[in-house]
Order: sequence, then C-alpha cells, then structure tokens
Amino acid sequence: MPAPRPPSRPGNLRDPEIAELFLKDDPEKVFGELREIGHGSFGAVFSARDLRSQELVAIKKMSYRGRASSEKWQDIVREVKVLQRLRHPNTVGFRGCYLRENTAWVIFLGFSWGFFGFF
Repeated sequence: MPAPRPPSRPGNLRDPEIAELFLKDDPEKVFGELREIGHGSFGAVFSARDLRSQELVAIKKMSYRGRASSEKWQDIVREVKVLQRLRHPNTVGFRGCYLRENTAWVIFLGFSWGFFGFF
C-alpha cells in the first residue's frame, strides 16, 4: 500500500491534481461589482457580476494565510473537490475556484438576487 502524500504547501500548485482544481484567470479581471453580503468564520461572501457573461454570482473568499494556513489550505482543497462532484437541483451551482494573493475565490451561481434587494 503506497504511503499517503504529505499535504501540499498552502497555495502550491505544483501538484497537477491540486492545480486542476483551480481556474487560471485573475478573478479581479473576471468579476466586477463586488458587494459584501455576509461574513463568517471561513471568510466573506460577495455578490458580483461575471464580466464575461453578465451573470450574477456569489463569491466566497477564503484566506489561507497566517496562523493555521496549512489547515485552511487543506479545507479549501477539500471543499473544492466536493463542490466539483456535487450535482443536485436543490444546491447552488458551483462555477469554479480561483486563487489570488493567498485567497481562494469560490464562485457560485443560482441565487435570486432581486429577492434580497442586491441588484
């Protein structure tokens, strides 16, 4: 039985299995009109507009710097892996994840923004 791989350094994309989880574009050039709509222990959630498609999205920004950065990074990797496999009509649509300056941007689609008065 092969030995388990050691956890990757936070933000290290040298492992192709980890690198394929993340989109390569700069999220600040892909999304605009960010407005914070919530904040929790894992980060902040923003409403935003995809500048390419004009779709309204939610972005969960999760930092993996500072104290416990390795644990935070592993949580992000685990969450992205689960979201990529998750398909159910009662869940919001996962659109991908970007990395920028020690922060993961997890993108979701499927909200009714008008109901909440955001747009």
